Amino acid sequence: MYRNSCTSISSQQGNVYIVAIFVIVVMGMLALNLTRISWSNQDTLTREVLGTQASFLAQSGNEWALTHLFPLDQGDDYDSLVIRCGSLGGSAVGAANALVANSGVACAAPVISCVNPFENNEDSVPDELKYIQVSTRAICNDGNVFEVEREETVWVKGVKL
Repeated sequence: MYRNSCTSISSQQGNVYIVAIFVIVVMGMLALNLTRISWSNQDTLTREVLGTQASFLAQSGNEWALTHLFPLDQGDDYDSLVIRCGSLGGSAVGAANALVANSGVACAAPVISCVNPFENNEDSVPDELKYIQVSTRAICNDGNVFEVEREETVWVKGVKL
């Protein structure tokens, strides 16, 4: 068999160009999709870290409020808790600022609140069912796009001796 001299290599160069363009387009699409996946993973990780920071900050706020509500060597009955709950406001702001300053995270000061849900109808609820609700809301952001908010709530009951 002899090679046909009419079909030279120069007449087949158009096919090589088509294959080369196809390979470049396919590789470009793969690179673009891998870049999107990488950015998506980074965004997810950022949200997860901010959410964890906000959750821990909210938990720290609740723990601070509980130490305020249950000081050492003082009564832990429901009436004493109601009084301490009412006085929580001013000191909670200072504690919230201190929590953020000592944590080293880029979060806003958490909002610590104490609510007596039985304030209006205390007489109609038995003492063993009364509680106080302490909640802390923390917001953390990365300064650019993401902002994550977490709120943790604790129900506190008085202790009768």
